[in-house]
Amino acid sequence: MSIVDIGQRCRIVTNQYILAMKQFFLLIFSLLLSGQVCASQTQIPAQPDLAERKSNALREVIASKYKIISEDNWYGFNRIKFQFHNWTAWIVEPNVDPAEGRPWTWTMQWAESFVDRTGVLDLLSMGYHHVTVEAFDKRADDQSLDLFAEYQNFLVNDLHLAPKANLVGMSWGGFFSIRYATKYPSNINRIYLDAPLLVFKDFAQSTLDAIGPWADSIPENWLIDSRMPVNMAEELAKYNIPILLLYGGQDQTVPPTINSEFFASRYKAAGGTIYVKKRGGYGHHPHGEDPDKTLTITDFFLGK
Repeated sequence: MSIVDIGQRCRIVTNQYILAMKQFFLLIFSLLLSGQVCASQTQIPAQPDLAERKSNALREVIASKYKIISEDNWYGFNRIKFQFHNWTAWIVEPNVDPAEGRPWTWTMQWAESFVDRTGVLDLLSMGYHHVTVEAFDKRADDQSLDLFAEYQNFLVNDLHLAPKANLVGMSWGGFFSIRYATKYPSNINRIYLDAPLLVFKDFAQSTLDAIGPWADSIPENWLIDSRMPVNMAEELAKYNIPILLLYGGQDQTVPPTINSEFFASRYKAAGGTIYVKKRGGYGHHPHGEDPDKTLTITDFFLGK
């Protein structure tokens, strides 16, 4: 066999080898592509993270008793709204693991106002839950106080929050807070009051419409009416619930002399623990304090 023949045979073998390798690699590529398609078709759905599972569990417990109204993002935290009797109630979950003992705050009224000045967002970031129930129509009358207690029983017994609430009482919320705490003192851990309405006398908004059900039983003098929170100071002081009181010295809506200052002096004289901060140049608003807005409030709730 000549050298030319050998060269031709080598070229033929080489070409056959190259063709075989191409076919081999095409087969491998086809198999891999087929495997990817199958894998995508049989892919296991992503599992919810821990926070989502906790929200789902909380939602399920609420839904077992009450109608869920909505779920949304509230200042970066998950909020669930639900129907509690004829009211809208809601609970906000922390974005971290719940703090030890599952503590919580409850803004008694105006829960959407001055939120960044109440300390609740700071506490949510520390593992507190936060709640409210929109019951302004009742103005904390006697019947509504019992429903507040029923709401708290649900939060404690079904949602396993701490047995005692930390109340946030701004303006009308102070009225709600003191009346509720006086009737159910064992339900309360601490109370933060801010420019609280504690008596209807000289209240700038004390029209019949403004005071709701209270318009049906107007006394001769609100200042000595035993139903007014300002006159509950001595009774509440028996339980020594710590109170933080912030108020504006120039408040024309809720005059300090017969609201904050009158209540504080009586509560302290009766042996109650109360921390008072007068914001001399402030009026009724804004709530909270400057420049840090919330440090005094969060430290109070944390027991510092």
